[in-house]
Amino acid sequence: MQQHAGDFLRTLPQRKLVTICYSFAILAALLLWTHSSGYLGAPAEPEAIKVPPVVSPSDTTPIPPPAPLLPSWYIASLASCGNETHAETRKVWLEADARYAHLADDKFTIAIPTYKRPDVLNGTLAKLLNYKIPSLHEIVVIWNELDKAPPSGFVSKHGVAVRYRTSERNSLNNRLFPDPEYQTQAVLTHDDDVWYEHDDVEFVFQTWRQLGRYRLTGALPRCYSRNGKGMLQYHQCRDGSDWYALILTGLSFVHVSFLDYYWSDEAIPTRMRQHVDEAFNCEDLAMNYVASMLTCAGPLNVIGKHPYTNLDPKGGISKKGNHRTLRHNCLNVFEHIVGFLPLVHSMGSIKRGTPHFN
Repeated sequence: MQQHAGDFLRTLPQRKLVTICYSFAILAALLLWTHSSGYLGAPAEPEAIKVPPVVSPSDTTPIPPPAPLLPSWYIASLASCGNETHAETRKVWLEADARYAHLADDKFTIAIPTYKRPDVLNGTLAKLLNYKIPSLHEIVVIWNELDKAPPSGFVSKHGVAVRYRTSERNSLNNRLFPDPEYQTQAVLTHDDDVWYEHDDVEFVFQTWRQLGRYRLTGALPRCYSRNGKGMLQYHQCRDGSDWYALILTGLSFVHVSFLDYYWSDEAIPTRMRQHVDEAFNCEDLAMNYVASMLTCAGPLNVIGKHPYTNLDPKGGISKKGNHRTLRHNCLNVFEHIVGFLPLVHSMGSIKRGTPHFN
């Protein structure tokens, strides 16, 4: 026993040295692992394609959205959004946004195009004007009936001015014209046969101010898909769909800077407007492409406490037999014009009211 104890004491310095060496080796391995894993220093760049940030002209710090689980072909197209390819044309929009900064942002304007449907129009105006909508500044009726003079403008009992703007020609692009007399940054583009209830309109506007200022914000979400040949197809979103990518301008808030860009001499919106006139369709799809191309953000669906009303008259454009085919084609034409698919999937909606919990 004494001999073993003596041997142990004689070898104690060597044992301490070996223990120290092992400790340093383990420590070095841990430092190397934590650095390569991003726990120390700058994190390693992920290999996956990054979802581009939401860009707002009023905020120089982009806020990255969460990366949704989306098809690979969609992620590939989204990767093009926000790169330098369209930097110059995006600058045109940013300059327009700065020019309209003096307009009121606590009020909104309703723009309603109409064509030879006076009864439908007057019924919609009555619904909008019968109650006080606190933030409604003006209603502009876009009069596309070229062979007949519009009625005279008037002021409602709640002090809302109704102005009729005569068009030079009957074009669906007129709805998206940046009227130089607009006095608000927010424009609710509004079909003459569709409306939110009066109290819901105010809610949607305030939601636009807080969450959708540079997004199309409204009531009519739509989806798209690709067929077996890779061609885009337009359709209503199926029940239970987890996403949508379009909000129709039949009932949608739009920032006036988007209208300015849409009517600019830039090549992309110019070619879009030409196609809209040729097809006499799809101005709403074109505006969705423009908004998502400029901001890399998707639209926002807002649901009121009451269902929105859509009279859907028999004589509307959407009732024509080739309507769906034209809209399929528009999606593909606009993708070609832009150079990639800019549409961004939105994953949720905003609904007025508080849910009841037991």
